[in-house]
Amino acid sequence: MGKMKVIIVGLPLFASRLADAFQKFDKKNVYTSLNTYYKKLDKIKAFFKIPQSDIVFSINGSIQSSRVFDRALKKNVPIIMNWVGTDVLKSIEAFKSGNYQKEYISKAIHYCEVNWIKEELKEIGINADIVNFAVFDKKFDIQISSNKHFTVLTYIPEIRSEFYGMLTILKLAEQLPSIQFVIAGTTANEFQPLPSNVIALGWVSNMDEVFNNAHVCIRYPEHDGLSTFILEGLARGKEVIYNYLFDHCKYAKNENDAYTQLNAMESDFKDGNWKSNNDGALFIQEYFNEKVIIGGLIDRFKGISGK
Repeated sequence: MGKMKVIIVGLPLFASRLADAFQKFDKKNVYTSLNTYYKKLDKIKAFFKIPQSDIVFSINGSIQSSRVFDRALKKNVPIIMNWVGTDVLKSIEAFKSGNYQKEYISKAIHYCEVNWIKEELKEIGINADIVNFAVFDKKFDIQISSNKHFTVLTYIPEIRSEFYGMLTILKLAEQLPSIQFVIAGTTANEFQPLPSNVIALGWVSNMDEVFNNAHVCIRYPEHDGLSTFILEGLARGKEVIYNYLFDHCKYAKNENDAYTQLNAMESDFKDGNWKSNNDGALFIQEYFNEKVIIGGLIDRFKGISGK
């Protein structure tokens, strides 16, 4: 039996990281990431490599026309689509307009990370397995932040910052002036002047110190897959507020809930009752380690390819 060959496409940063993780974990088989979104050479490579591969694994789903998916289907190469978030919204829109490829729905294998994405995919006739691909093998020294000022951290990208909850964060900051809010990812120039208790750091290459300085992580987008930011916060033993139901997070379905949660947390902090979210950290260690995530995916690949 020959080597199993897996091509990983989709979101380039995740595809590249995953290919490296797969190859490190499993040296017997071959894992190749191709940036078919932005690199012309990789698009050419994909044309020739797909017929020789056993699986095409895409970190991003789509039901709209794709040369990569068409090539794989034509050559009878199994496609796995790992749906992550905004791709679902785009595909629901395409489905409603009738601008989609039916065989992408029926012939691909579909994965997603969380139950709410699974439910949304049912709207377009997709029944996806819940399978995660984010790995957190780094063991953090779980300790309470030494920061004397109660601090809340969020991550909001520079682009589409309102979609990712900027207005909600600014409103909470105005309502809770004694809490320090730190925003990574954007300089928030279009929202200046910011409230005096808000710091916008812009892009941060190493988030360790920023996380260590915070007591709470909050994420409040209009729509989300399973955010890496949420997993990062839990892995470090932070309290996490999220507008989706997820393990060991405080659920805040609206701004009032988020305000109530933060208000109560600040009271605990001031009263000296603040504790690390140890259960959240243990959850990540148990279910998002390399053996579970990478090993589990490779087992699935082997089952699909027969190798």
